[in-house]
Amino acid sequence: MTSPTSSDGSAREPLALRAERVSKRYPMQGRAPRELKTALLHPRETWRAWRDRKAWVWAVRDVTFEVRRGEFFSIVGANGSGKSTLLRLLAGLSRPTTGRIECFGRISTLLELGSGFHPQATGRENVVINGLLWGMTRREIEERLPDIVAFAGLQEFIDQPMRTYSSGMYVRLGFALAAFLDPEILLVDEVLAVGDAKFQEKCYEHIERLRDRGVTIVMVSHDLPAVERFSTRAALMERGRMIAIGDPHEVVGLHLERLAATSPEIRRALEEGIEQRIRESPEALREFEEKLAEKWAAEAEARKE
Repeated sequence: MTSPTSSDGSAREPLALRAERVSKRYPMQGRAPRELKTALLHPRETWRAWRDRKAWVWAVRDVTFEVRRGEFFSIVGANGSGKSTLLRLLAGLSRPTTGRIECFGRISTLLELGSGFHPQATGRENVVINGLLWGMTRREIEERLPDIVAFAGLQEFIDQPMRTYSSGMYVRLGFALAAFLDPEILLVDEVLAVGDAKFQEKCYEHIERLRDRGVTIVMVSHDLPAVERFSTRAALMERGRMIAIGDPHEVVGLHLERLAATSPEIRRALEEGIEQRIRESPEALREFEEKLAEKWAAEAEARKE
């Protein structure tokens, strides 16, 4: 099978993921009574409640984008914007209501870490079971097990039942397992905040090594500095729609501008952050003035059109 290419026919890197006009909706649950007596005593209210059950909410609406192999693609947005729902669609955990998603490579997910672990089994047994379920051979799992255990920092506890693990130990082992499965495409949903600061930095270093090896990474995150640090491209979602795709710094800036427009507290925090950065660095002042001039020029050009 020939490698998929971009929809514009260009000779860039082959595609890893493609989403075409993807939408996902969920039914709104009404307050219809479950008891027959209540329904008979209040027929009008019961009818209205059943009618409201037919309402739908669109979590993702008409999203189209492509991710090429070796790309680090981040998705940002406010809570409830549809980021995590979109990632679940890409992972195949949910089917889109409309549209099509194509994946060209082996996918590993960092979504709900530790959700597939059995509390009565030991950490070692859970690693082996999950590795087999994900298509690895027993030999491959045994070869990678020391690295997984060392990365999670659970050398003393790996042979203990996981019901004795803390929530932090759960997610650390889950991250280590998913990260060492040698993925071609890695989907990450706001899980890099697990553990203490030292473990978080270790997670980011491993993600960076995967990126340098050419693994395609799609990350949903509220950690905007990490988005700017790692991403080659970024996208902004609002109310289920992808409203911007481009340079990570520009997308993060747009996201902050739109947040500041809706919240005086966020605007005040951003202004204080800018003032502090300008005081600490003359280079930051020049950079701020250049970006401000570019914005004014773009607005003036838009008014002319």
